[in-house]
Amino acid sequence: MTWESTVMNSCGPQGYENNMRRSLQTIVLYEANRCILSALPTLRPFQRKLAYLDMANALVESLSTLLPHQKAEVLWRTGTSKEPMNAETAWKRRKLLNKELDNIKDAVSPLLAGRSHDEAIDAYIQLQFEAVTGNSCPVPRNWSHAHNNAIMCYRMYFRGDELNTAFPTPMPPKELYIATDKPASMATAMTPSSVAAMSVTSSLASPQAPVLVTAKLLKATPAASEETAPKEAADNKSDAPPEDRRLVLKEVREHLDLLKEFDGIIPAEDLVKRKRELFLAMPPAPPPAAAKRPKNTADDSV
Repeated sequence: MTWESTVMNSCGPQGYENNMRRSLQTIVLYEANRCILSALPTLRPFQRKLAYLDMANALVESLSTLLPHQKAEVLWRTGTSKEPMNAETAWKRRKLLNKELDNIKDAVSPLLAGRSHDEAIDAYIQLQFEAVTGNSCPVPRNWSHAHNNAIMCYRMYFRGDELNTAFPTPMPPKELYIATDKPASMATAMTPSSVAAMSVTSSLASPQAPVLVTAKLLKATPAASEETAPKEAADNKSDAPPEDRRLVLKEVREHLDLLKEFDGIIPAEDLVKRKRELFLAMPPAPPPAAAKRPKNTADDSV
């Protein structure tokens, strides 16, 4: 069973409907994270965000059962704005998604006694419906897509209150996109896959002109991009102006924070190596300010 067939099965017997857009978006973002997860420790912060957005757009494009206009809509930032999601927004939603799935897991866990996975989720949706509407009647079809877009993702990737270990391993639809130049603004930076998605119809384009970031394509494995992160900063750190130095320090701090998420997931020696490389990439401390001139203590007496 492929990822696409699993997604389409999750949509139900009538297939994908437009009111499932946010639920499908959530699934795409979750799968994009699975596709690039092993490479994240080797990427700089801006590279992670751009690679994530690029993979998400490629996954949408791989859904052959969707019509072109449906593909273009999946990664809208909102249904009102109809603007394509940018890398910054996608990365923020990645973080929020994990919290939403944890909340669902905590709520579903007490409902599992005597119920199957799907029955427990249906019971959870019923409780949500009653809490929101005050009605105890059966939940209308597709109601959950408008009120909790993470439920379909949870139903697909979990079994009970645990991840589904039998779920197919991620099969990235394309090679990992690694930007070589940091864009001036992450809000307008676009990747090849996101530019292709925008070209479906010009009416969906963002008012701001997209900035296409130059990049290299590598396999989505840690070893493939091992030299990417610290080397660039190390080459130019000696004469860095104050603002550049501040940005490098910010990137190092963000990268160190990300590495904490991988404790117990990747080997400890790999974590130590990455941290050492990050510290080597840090710019040197600025030269000390010139010593203050000593106060004139000349004899006042004339």
